Amino acid sequence: MIDPETIIDGRYRVISRLGSGGMADVYLAQDQLLGREVAVKVLHHHFAEDQEFVERFRREASSAAALSHPNIVGIFDRGEWNGTYYIAMEYVAGRSLKTIVREQGPLEPAMAIEIVIQILRAARFAHRRGVIHRDLKPHNVIIDEEGRARVTDFGIARAGASDMTLTGSIMGTAQYLSPEQAQGYAVSGASDLYSVGVILYELLTGVVPFEGETAVAIAFKQVSATPRAPSELNPALPPSLDAVVLRALAKDPSERYADADELIVALQHERDALPAFSGAAVANAYEPRHVPPATPPMDGPTGALLLAPGGPLREEYAAGEEKGRRRRALWWALAALALAGVAVLVFVLAQSKHTVTVPDVTGQSELSAGGMLRRVGLEPESSLSPSTTVEPDRVISQSPSPGSAVAKGSRVKIVVSEGPGSAALIDVTALTGTQAVAKLKKAGFKPTTKKESSSTVSAGRVIGTEPSAGTELQEGSAVTVLVSSGPAPVRVPDVVGGSLSAAEATLTNVELGVGTVTQRVSSSDSPGTVLSQSPTTGSSLHAGDKVNLTVAQAPKESAVPNVVGQSETKAAAALEQAGFKPKAVSQSTTEPPQAGMVLEQNPAGGAKARKGATVTITVGVLTTTTTTPTTTTTTTPTPPAPTPPAASG
Repeated sequence: MIDPETIIDGRYRVISRLGSGGMADVYLAQDQLLGREVAVKVLHHHFAEDQEFVERFRREASSAAALSHPNIVGIFDRGEWNGTYYIAMEYVAGRSLKTIVREQGPLEPAMAIEIVIQILRAARFAHRRGVIHRDLKPHNVIIDEEGRARVTDFGIARAGASDMTLTGSIMGTAQYLSPEQAQGYAVSGASDLYSVGVILYELLTGVVPFEGETAVAIAFKQVSATPRAPSELNPALPPSLDAVVLRALAKDPSERYADADELIVALQHERDALPAFSGAAVANAYEPRHVPPATPPMDGPTGALLLAPGGPLREEYAAGEEKGRRRRALWWALAALALAGVAVLVFVLAQSKHTVTVPDVTGQSELSAGGMLRRVGLEPESSLSPSTTVEPDRVISQSPSPGSAVAKGSRVKIVVSEGPGSAALIDVTALTGTQAVAKLKKAGFKPTTKKESSSTVSAGRVIGTEPSAGTELQEGSAVTVLVSSGPAPVRVPDVVGGSLSAAEATLTNVELGVGTVTQRVSSSDSPGTVLSQSPTTGSSLHAGDKVNLTVAQAPKESAVPNVVGQSETKAAAALEQAGFKPKAVSQSTTEPPQAGMVLEQNPAGGAKARKGATVTITVGVLTTTTTTPTTTTTTTPTPPAPTPPAASG
């Protein structure tokens, strides 16, 4: 539930809740951008997590947005908001047809037929553009304040030949589903005609053909049960109208009417045949009365006696014979004129009861015009015609013209505006924006341009249009021309420190390329490492632009000079001159000539090494050795002891 004053998607301010359906809630809102009231349908959150439902909800906008017709509620916008999806559509003030039937019961047959014809015109317009409603029912028909039927909720409609799942097929109210929908089969325009047949049945009788305790039970009846004839429930209905309704409700789609046009013609014939639409009874109610002829003067027996030869007036008569003859001639002429006048008067009086003056219905809605004509005993016969100057559903012209005197029961043809004519949107791809706008205006559309980046279409040239070329649109419809602004800006990534191959991959991922690759000798970086880039990280480029790279290169190898036996100073200079880095280490020596001289080197002299490599030289450092003096001691020899005498035996 969305609270009043909530702003949906930063644009639509909620005024109140209009109602709720199986998939969405509908709110009355104020479009703060265009300053108009709209109806905003917001998908229930638990459906927003189901991709199938989301796709079906999106299809409502895409399939219905191109359907601009007087009997179809228009779609303005769609979007994503607060974790769900919404559609902004035309707000139509009025009541649903279902509400009207519930409150009033069966409608007058002529009115029921008139409403259904308008529903069929909406279906015909959609079918010709490859869109099938799939969920036609009185709940989805709004009778606006002028009495015009407006079909809404093309939400389960599909464009083209793609089928939906069984779950999607049975989402509509079961009482109005065609047998093929109830069984999960593919649908066609004939499926919509079946649903229209159910609507007509309900308008004529006050009930639907099939009821049941569950949707499954009703669906089963749609497939297998035979409906009662409408006249069994409403005896005032003629059998011929029964036949039309029951044909629309045929189980086999091929046995129904071929298309909406054929059903419209059948219903118009039934409407015209209804007693309320016939002038025959009025025409036969008056018979012209008999008017006797006028009496001639001075004729008969009395006149003959007075004028006989020798009679008292004979002489006078003879003298005035010529005069009398002229007088009688005048009397007969006057009598004839009087008789003619009476005849004319009788004819006029008779015709005044058989003729009516045609009222002026131009500019009226079709429903209002039909009512005005029927009230004076005339039969309206309407046809549709495109018009850019007359509002849809308004009468453009009529024949006979207003003020004409015609017999009661006569047909008056009225031409009703269906709005601007439709045409396929022309292809303006690859033209310049100016050329495309001029061409679309000439074709009757209202183009506006919008810049859009493209890496394949040159700047200033048309990428395409919204809607796309070939879409059937009404004349005067808005068309957005997408003009290329060139490749889109791309933020340059940081590729320094990585390998050349890694840099190429990173740049390709953002639609940039590698430009000039410069090698720079580096003894501290692995060969192939990117040392620098131009432009630098964070710079803005267009898709397809290139980034120049500087890459580490291994130093070239050369022979190491032999510096053994040289002084440390000379050895270091020789190594540096050859491009190497000398590094001295000390080694003790007792030989004075070796002091300060290079005793060893690594790498050895003549060995190959890359420029800049370190060459270690070992330099002798004289070490002084301390000698301990030797002391000579003179010893006086001790005389030997005397040998004792040998013992005697």
